[in-house]
Amino acid sequence: MKISQLISTALYALVTTTLIGSTSKDWEVPRSKEDFHVFLLMGQSNMAGYGRVLPEDKIPVPHVLKGEQDGDGIIWIPAAQPLQNGRFNLGLPFAEEYLKNNPGVTVGLIPAALGGTPINNLNKGSETYAAAISMAKAAQAEGVIKGVLWHQGESDTTNKTFSESYEAKLHELIGDIRTDLGDPDLPFIAGNLAEFYGTGKAHNNPDRVERIDQVRAALRALPTSMEYTGFVETTGCTSHDTHMVHFDRESFIILGKRYATVYEQTAE
Repeated sequence: MKISQLISTALYALVTTTLIGSTSKDWEVPRSKEDFHVFLLMGQSNMAGYGRVLPEDKIPVPHVLKGEQDGDGIIWIPAAQPLQNGRFNLGLPFAEEYLKNNPGVTVGLIPAALGGTPINNLNKGSETYAAAISMAKAAQAEGVIKGVLWHQGESDTTNKTFSESYEAKLHELIGDIRTDLGDPDLPFIAGNLAEFYGTGKAHNNPDRVERIDQVRAALRALPTSMEYTGFVETTGCTSHDTHMVHFDRESFIILGKRYATVYEQTAE
């Protein structure tokens, strides 16, 4: 048997084993809004995803749906990697861990990140923000927006003006999201910039490292400066790219679980 045939056979067996016992109802929007927990995935490329997608990652996860914009509305499809950007991201590892802590619900994920983008182009007034809020409002007709997962800030280390104003703009963004979605206590979970960011040749000059530290400080201070916010450390995570910016697949899995843990602590 050829190697390609062996791989296809193994993948078929994996899919079959995974889906045994699953039905189409595992990917239906629940009848009760309270049983449909929806999360916005916002930020730039490390939220959109940059990890390698393996064949098994393409298998839909039961009780997890992905939201896609449909005009002024939203449609829900079974969620599998890649959720966005053609790469592996932290959304599904988060959802799987969340389901362990919240059995009996269905999770809805709304990917709304944009790579290589400073916060100026993600906040209120931007097309990306408008699309995210539009999908979230449409989702409120069927479920409950439970929180925002945020990973962003790399592009705000490119100049001093960006890094020095980052904290204020992040706070403004959080306030705008909560106002626009009608929930002043909406949990907002932010991840730290990668610990390896600033070690690669393209980003390790002293001025750049200083700006990276400014953004890191703003993210880390979030839980002490705004209510119902959480902070996720990136300790122990690794990169697969030469410029040392993006997480690898294994790290996205770690981060997804950490986001779920911090979310539970924040939403208590």
